[in-house]
Amino acid sequence: MAELTIVAGECGRGSGEYDTGLFKLPAGGDRGAETIAAITVHGGVGEKQSALSQVLGGLRGGLALAQQMDLTMPVTVAASALGAGLGALDSGPKQRALIEVAFQDGATLLAMTDVGIAALMENDRRVIQLAAKRLHPEPVPIQSPETGIAAKAMASAGDAAQAAGSAVSDAFSYIRKTLG
Repeated sequence: MAELTIVAGECGRGSGEYDTGLFKLPAGGDRGAETIAAITVHGGVGEKQSALSQVLGGLRGGLALAQQMDLTMPVTVAASALGAGLGALDSGPKQRALIEVAFQDGATLLAMTDVGIAALMENDRRVIQLAAKRLHPEPVPIQSPETGIAAKAMASAGDAAQAAGSAVSDAFSYIRKTLG
């Protein structure tokens, strides 16, 4: 589930969610990824680094230096364990993006979310649309009897028969004139 901070658009303002192809919007109602017309990413926005992040970063740098120094084995193991713990505390996405989602009915939303969410939305939209085409293929146009291949063949056969009949008639006329 991805958290969205929706800042503008016809879909309302406030907190929303995107989860497995479904938008849960603050204005109520849900919208599926299949209704997305376009997604525009307006760029990554770095989160402001908190004091805790700065302290953890400084500690991690010091621990990395301690691990490189020739210390006794227990001190090196302790520094490694502390560094791994600090890394776990400070893990998580740091890059956010301002995305604009336009839906097929003309509604839009402008939201802040993690950078990878826009790519996930686009992928979900593409997968859903391809699956829908497989489930409900476009109907093959059926030709009317007047314009079908059989109708054209019948017309050609009729023209050929008329031409043959005319040739036979002309042949009999010639024979009658010459014989008598």
